[in-house]
Amino acid sequence: MALKRKSRPLALVAVAAALFAGLTARPATAADEPVVVRTALSGDRFRMTDTSTAAAATTLRANLTAADLPEVLTTEYTKNSAGAADPWMNLRSMRSCAGGETQALPPVDRKVAWCWSAAHADDTTPRWWPQGLSTTGTADGGDGAIQGKRAAAVVWHYKTFRTSASGTVEANDKCRTNNLLKLSLIDRDTGRYRHVLLAEPTEGGADFKPVTGHGGGLVWYANHLYVTDTSNGIRVFDVNKLAKVDTYGSGVNAFGISGGKAGACGYPYVLPQVHYYKQASPPPAGGCDSDAVGGTPDTDSLCYSWLSLDKTGGSPFKLVTGEWFGSATGARVVRYQLNPASAETNPALLNLSGGRTVIQDAYTASRYQGLQGGMTWTDGAGLLNFAFHKGCGTKPAVFSHTWVGDTRAVTSCASGGNWAVGTPQALSHWPKLDADQVDELWGLTEHFCAGTALRAGFPYEFEAVTEEGNACKDYGAAANLSLRSVFAVGFTDPAVMDLH
Repeated sequence: MALKRKSRPLALVAVAAALFAGLTARPATAADEPVVVRTALSGDRFRMTDTSTAAAATTLRANLTAADLPEVLTTEYTKNSAGAADPWMNLRSMRSCAGGETQALPPVDRKVAWCWSAAHADDTTPRWWPQGLSTTGTADGGDGAIQGKRAAAVVWHYKTFRTSASGTVEANDKCRTNNLLKLSLIDRDTGRYRHVLLAEPTEGGADFKPVTGHGGGLVWYANHLYVTDTSNGIRVFDVNKLAKVDTYGSGVNAFGISGGKAGACGYPYVLPQVHYYKQASPPPAGGCDSDAVGGTPDTDSLCYSWLSLDKTGGSPFKLVTGEWFGSATGARVVRYQLNPASAETNPALLNLSGGRTVIQDAYTASRYQGLQGGMTWTDGAGLLNFAFHKGCGTKPAVFSHTWVGDTRAVTSCASGGNWAVGTPQALSHWPKLDADQVDELWGLTEHFCAGTALRAGFPYEFEAVTEEGNACKDYGAAANLSLRSVFAVGFTDPAVMDLH
């Protein structure tokens, strides 16, 4: 097919509610087919059922000590629950990125540019990996605050290591369990943050256990935090049910309630689960791996890899989820209907009909691989827009703004990317700070360059990098180099939205 030049119609440049005015697409070379296409769904395909643990979460909180977001973000702990000095308990601080770390920031003007605490090794720990991100700016419809605090939230999962050439992996050990999840709550105004444990109530709230999963997607909507469970569906946690445990400190490797005392892997707070939406048929074994099912996503099941919230295009709001496949194309993007936060029944939860979630629409990203995060919005002309984070390991990644009907060729990892190094994850829109319209696009990166000490200690998990164009090529320092950032850029900045 002959290559043609294609420009986006001028009528499609306007964006919803004047918030996104000025987002334009640069003319580019057309490709053979659209990068995103509408997908028809029939029956109960991708619809989920809900298991509520809300009553159990209320009971659990009553069995612990009630807490709230301001307490979590401002209370300083210098001692553990036994009364001994324990710097691990302190509130931690985001910091400016420096030196090689700045590769993990997008190469455009930035409104927020943070790296994690080096004092607590959150910036370079190989055990915990930051994944999904959302903010109170997304959650709130007014001034960008929840419980009076302006905050970001990040989900992390724990990683056990391979210990042999045959792929033997370290055994799980209570709080050192592969894919155990925790949540960081970051005070936007101070940059200080604290980790809390995500907790699933058991025995009707008489006890609890940690939650496991990849944690690739996170959305904060009103008081609810939605977290993906890749093969199964989506869990929901309630910030209004934050609770404090009895036993905490750096040496604690236990969870749950025992002997009348509660512990949460050393953390002083838990965030209880209140709902669990699950699809009827999970993907087959390996169906959410890099190559899906032999290079093709399973027709009847979905991999819940990332999340975002779409408040445009009129009622209802949409919870957007999408799939990651590192070496397969055809990942699906599905938008579920949400109830208003003011609804009398199931406020700020997924809309149900016939006991199953209601799907607004679905799309196939027909020419993308490696989508780590994404979002949608409807512009003033009624056109549905998409933005994606495409990961390229520790090479420069790709930010892509596209829309239904766009046939432009997508920037590839091989061509050098156009975005931050370190595999950018989530995308989240923060529209307002108090009365000010700020229109920020938030994201994060997850990686680091493994130093020689880590490579020597775990040679089957971490290897030297020799690939050209890789930020970790020939990295030879003993300590790890952080490529982990949390950033915000201008949502209406053409330097961002002209990228594809």
